[in-house]
Amino acid sequence: MASTKSPKLSVEEVKIEKMQEKELRNLELLQKEVTRQSQSHPLTKITRADVVRSIIGALIGTVGHFAFFYGVEIANRISVARASILYLLSGVVSFFFMYYSGFRKVKEVRIMRFIPTRVVVVYVISLSVVLSTLYLFGFIDLTLGFEQIYKIVATTLLLAVLGASTADILGKRE
Repeated sequence: MASTKSPKLSVEEVKIEKMQEKELRNLELLQKEVTRQSQSHPLTKITRADVVRSIIGALIGTVGHFAFFYGVEIANRISVARASILYLLSGVVSFFFMYYSGFRKVKEVRIMRFIPTRVVVVYVISLSVVLSTLYLFGFIDLTLGFEQIYKIVATTLLLAVLGASTADILGKRE
């Protein structure tokens, strides 16, 4: 005996199938959203590769155009107050560079309630690279006074911070 379906029953089945397909699409979208939100942002952890990238970026920023030669000349013409402003500007540039490059989406441990750890790491690495570069090229040594070293480093630090921040951000796009 062949089963005969009434037209009304098949219309209901089609409606149910469409509703199920719609619900399935909604569930797939929800799954994608949950997966996207649960994945850690690439800027949340500081790894050895991040440190190496920042060192290389700071070196390129400092040595790439031999800007530190000009930094030494400029240091002779600026005051300690202006050098201090350059240090502050370097930190601010690093913060905003990372913030506007996707870092603002990251919830990370902060120092003093407002400075992200990553910015501090990049800043310290940049300072170290600038000091090392200037020492290796003979522009600073222990015979110079603190004030002169302070000014020389300040005039070169901004380029190092830009290089290190760029390398740090670009390295996360892999």
